[in-house]
Amino acid sequence: MRSGIRFAVNYSTKLAELVKVGKLDFDLFKCPEWDGLLKAAIAVKPVYLHLDITVGRDEVQKLDFEKLRKLLTETHTPHVNCHMTATPELKVGNKADRNKLLKQWIKEIEVLKQEFAGYPVISENLPFEPLIPEYQLASDPKLISEAIIETDTGLLLDISHARITADTLGIDYQDYIENLPLDRLHEVHITGVRRYHGFLEDHFEMQPEDWPSAEWAADQIRLGAWREPEIVAFEYGGVGEWFSWRTDSWALEEQVPRLFKMFGWEK
Repeated sequence: MRSGIRFAVNYSTKLAELVKVGKLDFDLFKCPEWDGLLKAAIAVKPVYLHLDITVGRDEVQKLDFEKLRKLLTETHTPHVNCHMTATPELKVGNKADRNKLLKQWIKEIEVLKQEFAGYPVISENLPFEPLIPEYQLASDPKLISEAIIETDTGLLLDISHARITADTLGIDYQDYIENLPLDRLHEVHITGVRRYHGFLEDHFEMQPEDWPSAEWAADQIRLGAWREPEIVAFEYGGVGEWFSWRTDSWALEEQVPRLFKMFGWEK
């Protein structure tokens, strides 16, 4: 039998066409909460939601909780995700700012737990790069761990984000990831990364140098060093101006089966 992990891929029209003609098989489309896109995706294959929720900016009270609860129910999404961010005035070396961000995260995550009672809440690490300096404090793995443990919630590990952060800081990405609460892992994101306008960016197809990080993650899960996540998602491709220009059918046909097999080992 396969592992208990469900393998997902970012929804795109090119991916949907490959599924329709029987060229690709996997478990789920990963979708944002866009009504038109959800309708198109659900007509082809089961979906789950990746929500556009951030914590750290005191914005969760602006969410349409009723609508999101309805969508979560309709799509059978297993958990509620959020992205751990910060505001620009907070400084990395300032202990008071560090404590302020931690308290803000905890406050907002507790709101999510109350509003989405019955759903695990999971928090995603964001990528620190020079163009987004406020992400340096927000991407601190020990601070992320403190918030997750204090709120008794889960981790969404974005491996590409971790690699970008580690590259910016000049450290090993595996060391960075090992400082996260991997015993609380619920979801993993994988993409290719490459230099783009001078900086390391994600959401590209996998290059030869990207596969070792995915294989390492699969090994850690298979060996029991990390909690087995409910979902592993290949965040390649998509819709709209930001993603459509980097969505190629050849990459999907070659790389989706390889990743699906990698995280669907026999038990």
